[in-house]
Amino acid sequence: MQKISSSKIKLDLYLFNFINGFAKKQKWLDFVAIFFARYLGYIIIVVLAVLAFKDINIFITPVLAGLFSRFILNESVYFFYKRKRPSETVDTNQLLKNPNHPALPSGHASFFFAVSFALLFLDFNLGIIFLIASFFIGFFRVFAGVHWPSDILSGIVAGGISATIINYLL
Repeated sequence: MQKISSSKIKLDLYLFNFINGFAKKQKWLDFVAIFFARYLGYIIIVVLAVLAFKDINIFITPVLAGLFSRFILNESVYFFYKRKRPSETVDTNQLLKNPNHPALPSGHASFFFAVSFALLFLDFNLGIIFLIASFFIGFFRVFAGVHWPSDILSGIVAGGISATIINYLL
């Protein structure tokens, strides 16, 4: 098993402290963060559902990729590695309640990036828009204190792998 270098851990902690350090400073910014971290995903799913009336594959393929990423890839990682969330190890400016599963990879990031990457195969421009929205979800989950930056990065990787697998299979 490869040992993680302390410089990678320090970078993760530094980035987390920098991003999360803006939380609880301005109410409007906290509101924006909570909106993006908690509710933007619902908007993404609603938009996909509306687009399904035009082309059902615009909904089915991305959602299958997202479900595969979140419930197959992530759960496999969680079985072997249970990473603690930031609030369990360092002082945080916590804006959201911690989910009940381990931090790495981020379930939100893996699901929504899988959706976004799958959309790239179907409609490149729409995929780019969804990638930007997914980035905001991931960034603001770090901002809100529930994820390390590397949790989001690993979710992006899981999402990309899942989208590629589902695209290949379908």
